Formats: sequence, C-alpha cells, structure tokens
Amino acid sequence: MTNTNSKFYTNKDMAGICGVSEASMTNLVKSLELAPIKTGKYGRKYYDNKALEKVKEHYKNKAKTSSNSNKSTTKDYIIKQQQDHINDLKEQIKTLNNQLAVKDKQIEAQTEQVKQTSILLSQAHTLTLQAQKSKDDDLPKKTQETPQKPIDNSHSWIWKMFH
Repeated sequence: MTNTNSKFYTNKDMAGICGVSEASMTNLVKSLELAPIKTGKYGRKYYDNKALEKVKEHYKNKAKTSSNSNKSTTKDYIIKQQQDHINDLKEQIKTLNNQLAVKDKQIEAQTEQVKQTSILLSQAHTLTLQAQKSKDDDLPKKTQETPQKPIDNSHSWIWKMFH
C-alpha cells in the first residue's frame, strides 16, 4: 500500500516546514487525529505526505482567517491610538503657544512701565537737584537778613535735610 519512494516526516520536520514550534505541531497532530505511518526507534512517529499536506492546509486556512485580520486590526488600532495621541499633543502645543504669546505681551507691558518709571525717577532727581540749588542760592540772602542763630549739631545732616 505505501509507496517506497514517499518521504516520511517527524513532528520536528513538519514544524520546521510550517514555521511553528514542535509543541504546536504535536498539539495539531493530536487535534487533527493524524495517524503515523510508522513508529521508529525510541517511539518516534513518522507521517507521510498526506499528513504534511493536511497540516499545511490547516496553517494556510488559519493564517487567512484569524492571524492576518487580527494583526491588521491590531495595527490599525495602534495607528489610531498614536494618531489620537499626536493630535492631543498638537492641541497642547497650540495652547502653550497661546499662553506664551500672552506672557510675552505682559513682559513687554512691564518693560514699558519700567522705562516710564525710570524716566520719572530721572526727572524727579533733576527737580530735586534744581530745588536744592535754588535753596542754596537763597540761603546767603536769608542769612544776611536774619540774625544768625547758633548751629545745633545735635541732629544728623539727614534729619536736617528733611526738617
């Protein structure tokens, strides 16, 4: 019945041909109820070309139905998640840029206020110097008109300046 020219395959051989693990092949052989053509030394089971074709057909059908659709669905899901994440990050960038523009305007306004304050301080200093100079110019006239009082050295010059 068996052809002497046909090749025999072990679970390991069929697993290598189909690209799966030996354990997966052993489980598949059991689930497909494949009967070995012969049993070799140490209980090794050998299968013929028909069994190999059934195994190939099984993996071929399995790959078409579940594996590819699951992989593509998973890839599409991951891509969608990444796109959503990118869109969220873009929105955050827009918000931060708007906040940065507002802060820049506030800094410009404060810089302008500092400039104006500096100008006002400069003008106040100039007026103070002019006032002191005019006071010094008026001082000799007053001393001639009024009799001199004894100088009171009990206060410091800062106190005297403001009183």
